[in-house]
Formats: sequence, C-alpha cells, structure tokens
Amino acid sequence: MKSLKCDVCHKDITTEVNQRGYFHVSERDLCETCYEQMERSVVRPIIRTKQPFNYEWFDRLVRDSMEKAIAKGKWEARQ
Repeated sequence: MKSLKCDVCHKDITTEVNQRGYFHVSERDLCETCYEQMERSVVRPIIRTKQPFNYEWFDRLVRDSMEKAIAKGKWEARQ
C-alpha cells in the first residue's frame, strides 16, 4: 500500500484515489483542503485582476505560491 502526504500541510491523504481526495499540481500532491485554499485565497483574487490572461504567468503564479506554502507549511493570501 502506498502512503500519500500533502506537500503543504504534511497530513496523510486517506481518501481513496477513485474518489479524488487529492490533486497533483506542478509535480506536487495537495490534499483537497489545501487545493481549495490555494484556489480561494491565492489564485482566484489575482486572476480576476489580470487582463489579458496569460497561461505562462498563471503557471508561474501557481508554482511560486506552492513553493512558498511548502516552505512555510501553510497558504498565505497574496497581495
């Protein structure tokens, strides 16, 4: 049996894979709670102000935000 941990909060992800209890984003595994928190507090407020949308910029935003959250062990809203 394989054990899977969230890269941000380091909690065990216990939901079965077929029920989609984790997200694999930019070579990182995130639990559902951390993924939703990233979407809600980090990515969504910034995307709403970005015109026109640029995928390279979005990818960099997600990667940088995840690396900061992994280093600190939590998500912080970006300004």
